[in-house]
Amino acid sequence: MLTLPRPAEKPPKENTIALINIVFLMLVFFLIAGSLAPPMEDIDLIERTDSRPVEPPRALFITAEAELVYEGKTITVENYVAGLKDTGAAADETGPHARIAADSTLPAIQLIDVIDRLRAAGVGRITVITERKMK
Repeated sequence: MLTLPRPAEKPPKENTIALINIVFLMLVFFLIAGSLAPPMEDIDLIERTDSRPVEPPRALFITAEAELVYEGKTITVENYVAGLKDTGAAADETGPHARIAADSTLPAIQLIDVIDRLRAAGVGRITVITERKMK
């Protein structure tokens, strides 16, 4: 009797479809869950040499003409502060936290005026966003 050798078993094919699905779902998740910073307004920020680098947060921009811009729209101090209070922005016992970014050509007296109006409207803490100057 003549016996024929058994054919070698083929290795199972790798199923890469499941891996592709997982990667795609992760991509969709991070696109939805990630927060994109709004574009910076067309202003030149005040420069400093001793600041630490951080990602620009949502800020109230003050143009060279002392116009207040938030998320691409002209706004008043009162509307800005009301929006901070409505959204439950970071706040302490003195009031909400405002972040402002002023154009470097804005006269300091106008910047101080905006800060005074923010304080009068109920803002507790104010952070002025600057740009780190390269040495």
